Amino acid sequence: MSVNDRPLHRTARRSTGRYRRVATGVLGAVIAAAALIGCTGPTQPKEYGDAYKENFMIGCTGVEPNEEGQFVDPSLGTVSYCECVYQGLVKTVPFDQVEAFEKQQAESEAGQIVVPANIETVYDRCKSSTGT
Repeated sequence: MSVNDRPLHRTARRSTGRYRRVATGVLGAVIAAAALIGCTGPTQPKEYGDAYKENFMIGCTGVEPNEEGQFVDPSLGTVSYCECVYQGLVKTVPFDQVEAFEKQQAESEAGQIVVPANIETVYDRCKSSTGT
């Protein structure tokens, strides 16, 4: 574990405990959706772009886009929060680091997920800016 990686259960503050659970659940859903798509369809995206964004938004919101491409009635993260996280990742986290985190999360036991500091920063900024 590097200095910038912190165990999720040690960084969660009482006031943000629910947020951390939601963020971890959202990311878990993103990975589950990506794994499902990877098993049943095209290969996983290897860079940020339309294919990765759609996978991310499906996993983050918990719903498929409608015919107009809109994510309506999300069951997990709000559309504004998920858009914010995606844009934050694109701007500040190299894709290979996101890919490595997704792999690590898929292989970790529940409660053992370590969120890299740069990804956690994106979550925190989006939580503040969207009021999630």
